[in-house]
Amino acid sequence: MAFAIQWHSQQGTRTTDNRDCAGIGIRQTSALAIVLDGSTSGAESGAFAHEIARRMVDWYVSTDENITAGVLTAQLRATHAKLSKQFRRDSASYLLMHVGAAQTALVLHAGDCLVGRQAPAGPMSWLTQPHTLANSVSQMTIGDLANDSGRHRLTRSFRSREFVEPAFCSIALDDTPVLVATDGFWAELDHRQQSAFIHGRVPENAGERRPQRTSDHTTRKRRVVQGLTERASSQNLHGLQAQNCRKFCPSRSRQISWR
Repeated sequence: MAFAIQWHSQQGTRTTDNRDCAGIGIRQTSALAIVLDGSTSGAESGAFAHEIARRMVDWYVSTDENITAGVLTAQLRATHAKLSKQFRRDSASYLLMHVGAAQTALVLHAGDCLVGRQAPAGPMSWLTQPHTLANSVSQMTIGDLANDSGRHRLTRSFRSREFVEPAFCSIALDDTPVLVATDGFWAELDHRQQSAFIHGRVPENAGERRPQRTSDHTTRKRRVVQGLTERASSQNLHGLQAQNCRKFCPSRSRQISWR
């Protein structure tokens, strides 16, 4: 089974470093992707997100354990236990997605990373809700959330001080690419800018963000994770074969796509 993967990231101006991070692990018939957005408040939240991604990918490609929500939560908890003494006041939002042979994907998330789909000529259709103070009592549309200052207060995240269990759900897969995004995409870009970014074009009026170069010539990086659908194709955008291997992006990317 082959997977096509793409990610894009663009650094903001609120911190001197890009605190987004993405990791991909691929086994023979399944794959795991994780995207994280390090908090702007913790000084080492970018490095914290980097370590979470690296450890989750390393674990995934080294085990043949059947993947369930319970297994992934247990590994997230174990990862937290190993990192909590090194990182004292840091946190990150994350969304983790596992795709196996079935036409479903298992999603675990905590914070304000979202997963959705985009119709060929329409806006994004988001499949999860972020964990924020603004929508803690009742659901809100993502458009309304984007304009609510309460969205910056998270009710769940991967926190160094304590382990908070993620929410989880399953989503059906079809031929439409699935997109995983940080709040820099879903809250700070309008529909036109989102569409341009998905196709690798940095929006002209992208608010606080500035383009970031990368040495990976197959993609330009920015702030979304686009992706995770399977296709019976022998090609993979990054040359990852359908065998146990890993692809980790240490330069903190914000977008991944599996077509």
